[in-house]
Amino acid sequence: MALVVALIPAIASAFDFKEGGLCYNINPDGKTVSMTYENLILFAYDAPAPTEKGYLGSIVIPEKVSHKGTTFKVVAIDRETFMGNMELQQVIIPRTVTEIGVGAFTHCNSLEQIVLPDRLKKIDEYTFAESGLRSITIPRKVKTIGQSAFNNCSLKSVVIPGSVKKIEKSAFSACRWLESLEFENGLQSIGEAAFSICTSLKALNLPESLKEIGDNAFYECSSVESVTIPASVTSIGDGAFSSCHALKSIKVAKGNKKYDSRNNCNAIIETATGKLIMGCDGSFIPQGVTEIADLAFYGCSGMTALDIPSSVTEIGDRAFFYCKGLREVVISGAVTEIGERSFCGCDSLETLTIGNSLKRIGYGAFLHDDHIKTVTIGSAVESIGEWAFKGLDAVTSITSLIEDVASVKMGKDVFDEIDMNACTLYVPRGTAAAYKAAPQWKNFKNIVEK
Repeated sequence: MALVVALIPAIASAFDFKEGGLCYNINPDGKTVSMTYENLILFAYDAPAPTEKGYLGSIVIPEKVSHKGTTFKVVAIDRETFMGNMELQQVIIPRTVTEIGVGAFTHCNSLEQIVLPDRLKKIDEYTFAESGLRSITIPRKVKTIGQSAFNNCSLKSVVIPGSVKKIEKSAFSACRWLESLEFENGLQSIGEAAFSICTSLKALNLPESLKEIGDNAFYECSSVESVTIPASVTSIGDGAFSSCHALKSIKVAKGNKKYDSRNNCNAIIETATGKLIMGCDGSFIPQGVTEIADLAFYGCSGMTALDIPSSVTEIGDRAFFYCKGLREVVISGAVTEIGERSFCGCDSLETLTIGNSLKRIGYGAFLHDDHIKTVTIGSAVESIGEWAFKGLDAVTSITSLIEDVASVKMGKDVFDEIDMNACTLYVPRGTAAAYKAAPQWKNFKNIVEK
């Protein structure tokens, strides 16, 4: 996510003094200064780039600076100091600096390398977002890496030292060239989407100290092949490894009290509830699983068959979203609910059977599964969400086992884009008149009792 800046182009100036071509603000203690901008470049996405470019080339920030007979220690870099300086190539930061402000190097496209001071304790929000940074050494006193700190950088390798306890939301998101990621033991929390869309990352070795993995933490890390969840992990967010197309192995380390990979199922199951929270192309769903979580198999394009055991009662939102290789689905057993867009985008799906226990079909559950030829809807269905079967271009027959069709709660455009002239609707004996009177169902031209 890009740093949000002003909506109109402008160039602002605000500093206490300038020495050696660099601008400074005097801190409240009267003894130290923070380096700041001379011309703060603010962007508008629909306006021309400003003509003034601020700091250029290589910059060396001194440890001390004198002004009007007073010598000040340089201890900080203000927020947005170098933001948008497209021709900035190198910055040497002295060891006296302990704080670098929010967005200090955002949009510095030519900045490829920087050495951070060893006293730095936090890398703040958006510090290097959308910069040209290719390498970084994170100091061993840093405890937190802030939101979007390295978002959309050109980094190729990163070592997270053991001092870092928390990596915040989107910190390394969209670092598409990141190939090597090493965690030293000590890290406890990986935030939401922290490493999402790191598409070149192949190996992922999580530290034994880790406790929390946020929603979509490694979403679309499409080259990662295997993941082992450490025994220390107590929280895994929705879609933490979703759309990792190369993922063939997921397992939970022995000794984990919250999760397991029972029967070598190649998936992550919440032990106490039986909820399967994450799987991959090589997974199977073992008996005893009660729920398939939101996003559990999101983007598992290599999955071709699906066997849902009788213990499963609920399939979450987007649980099998974009499983492009899936050919046949039989939802039987005890399943009572299918979540929103749960099978949306399953382009190879040809046969769909919905068992007699199912009560609720969510919004867009089978949206644009345009190879489905036959659909069977079970007798217990009470509600069908908007667009549930929209865009089933190839469907030739729908068999509904619902006896009291008038009682079914129908969302908007449930059957939109289905060819009502070509598709035959088969209904229970003695119910054709009711179907011909029911909103949406009555649009089928061929309603046949069987």
